Amino acid sequence: MTLRPLAAIAATIAVAAQALAQGGPPPANARLDRVTQETVGQQRAATGEVVSLRRADVATQEEGLVEYLELNIGDAVEKGQVIARLDAMRARIAVDRLGARIAADEAVVEQRTAELAQAERDLERFQQLSDMGSVGESELDDATTLVQSRRAILAEARAILATDRAELRLAERTLGDMSIRAPFAGRVVRKHTELGQWVSLGDPILTIVSLDELEARADIPERSVGALAGPGAPIEVDVPALGERLTGTLIEVVPAADSLSRLFPIRVRLEDPKGRLRPGMSLSAYLPTGERAPSLTISEDAILRGPAGEFVYFDAAGVSQVAPIVRLFSTKDRVVIRSPVLQPGMLVVTEGNERMFPGQPLNVLNADQFPEVAERQAQQQAGGPGGPPSDGGEG
Repeated sequence: MTLRPLAAIAATIAVAAQALAQGGPPPANARLDRVTQETVGQQRAATGEVVSLRRADVATQEEGLVEYLELNIGDAVEKGQVIARLDAMRARIAVDRLGARIAADEAVVEQRTAELAQAERDLERFQQLSDMGSVGESELDDATTLVQSRRAILAEARAILATDRAELRLAERTLGDMSIRAPFAGRVVRKHTELGQWVSLGDPILTIVSLDELEARADIPERSVGALAGPGAPIEVDVPALGERLTGTLIEVVPAADSLSRLFPIRVRLEDPKGRLRPGMSLSAYLPTGERAPSLTISEDAILRGPAGEFVYFDAAGVSQVAPIVRLFSTKDRVVIRSPVLQPGMLVVTEGNERMFPGQPLNVLNADQFPEVAERQAQQQAGGPGGPPSDGGEG
């Protein structure tokens, strides 16, 4: 169980000694993987953009002078946050006036209630006296009419109180509407007015977009619709502004094609844990075509990104060299690529490539998986410090 680690250590020493003897750079420990050519399902890119599911021109429900507006384009807002406020002096006066009127209405209702109670007690006494023959019929009728009148007057007072209470609620709503609040969390992308300006009913104040609910939209040809697996299918999305690809999930194919281009819109849910996506970013969504063809594939771990684009390091007779690539799409655990350098059977670096540089000697840790590399490193070990292994003769 110790032979393989010992062999790897010996190979490392041999490669390092050879590099030092030649005055070259120190070796890099690396693991390799073979470039293969496989027949895989083909994909094509469909252009689109990142869109927000929520975008709103937040408008005022009242008219007035803007007395508070401190947000600027790019500022974040929370749901329910006050984003602007109008001069509310008249609205406050209306609320106070109606509050006083309601207090008077309640006093009137209390008085009318007491008057009705007194009239009902008088009627009850007249009825008792009438039963004893001590009161005339006209006096009983007058008492009954008075009770009915008091009831009508009380009903009127209660109706006035209810009306004024409704008007107070409306006035309080108007006062509340003088403060414009964000309907959802997001960022300001446009300002429609400024501090000190007069706005009319329905005028927009700010435009807000949500950054929490984003998705990709792209248009695909009708032949790709049948090749999609359906909602939930993984979709690779390349966002140039981020310099990386994201894996989204298909939400739906919108069942309405453009009459001229015959392209169907698709919606793709995107995960953005770092919060870097922004509405309007361009993207390319990679979708199956339903066709299969031979393609060059490599391990995803081999791919690095530099200022000029993506590239890999490959084993060039024991030293690292750079090969530019164009990533096409993923298939299972490998990536379909196009490269002017790589060919099937070549070996690319999948581990230890982060700090590697061109021309650096390679000490391959998984050399036993590749006969040509194992043989090369065995020769390097044999020619290391102390020369080739002894044959047992006398020196």
